[in-house]
Amino acid sequence: MSAVAGMAYYKFDQVETLVFAGGGNRCWWQAGLLTQLFDSGFGRPQRFVGTSGGAAVAASLLTYGAQHALDTCITAYASNPSIFDFSRRPKLRFAHTTIYPAWIATFLNAESFSKFRASTTTLTVAVTRPNKLLGVSGSALAGTLAYLVEKYWSKSLHPKLPRWLGLRQDFLTICADTSMDAAQTLLVASATAPPIMPALRVNGDFALDGGFVDSVPVEEQTLEQRRRTLVLLTRHYPDLPMLFTLGDRTYLQPSAKVPVSTWDCTAKTDVTCAFEMGRRDALCSMQSGLLIQSA
Repeated sequence: MSAVAGMAYYKFDQVETLVFAGGGNRCWWQAGLLTQLFDSGFGRPQRFVGTSGGAAVAASLLTYGAQHALDTCITAYASNPSIFDFSRRPKLRFAHTTIYPAWIATFLNAESFSKFRASTTTLTVAVTRPNKLLGVSGSALAGTLAYLVEKYWSKSLHPKLPRWLGLRQDFLTICADTSMDAAQTLLVASATAPPIMPALRVNGDFALDGGFVDSVPVEEQTLEQRRRTLVLLTRHYPDLPMLFTLGDRTYLQPSAKVPVSTWDCTAKTDVTCAFEMGRRDALCSMQSGLLIQSA
């Protein structure tokens, strides 16, 4: 983290690539932040890049909007009593296995897909490709252990260990010839965490949650591309400023820990709280001059 530099302000209209980090329900902070910025007249960048919940939030912004996705999420959680389905004993079923694909379909569907395709903003989704020697289960275990090591030991914003273990992050863009079913599968796959969620195949190979390699999905970029990239984190780093640069990219993090469980999908999960925190952070950033427009 020694190369991190704080920033006094950032011109949002210079962004070409907006990166959505994963983080489950914490991604509602991104949704609230961008909903407020776009409602306030901030322009939408040319490219969205995301993984896991961040990719889903990005997709919702290109269809019915994040508020619609939030409402349908609240409805889905309200009717779900437990994270696990105990009716299938002895084999438990993780509720997200059914809730997540159904939720994706509420905003990315036959009715909205034409709007998605017509958008001037493209969406690229990051997934993890398993190490063929380790297989899907072994790669998921390796990615999880690597994540825990990096989180509690090196505290690196972009972990290196998963790549050393042979995991690879693949960036796939939803383009004009991508079918709606393929787009839905890609979004679900980017949030799939075996063994609690079954792995899906994308373009013939298994694809797992992009966070097994890096929950902050940044591609190989030129210097100019890095300088025109804004990364929206979902995890709060107390030792870092809210707005900072690292490796020539700009990062914006929540002002405090996002007050929501990452994986809980029951009625007690207050996703609205995370969304409203994002709205407040956007308003504060505009009022303080942290985020500005050139015009």
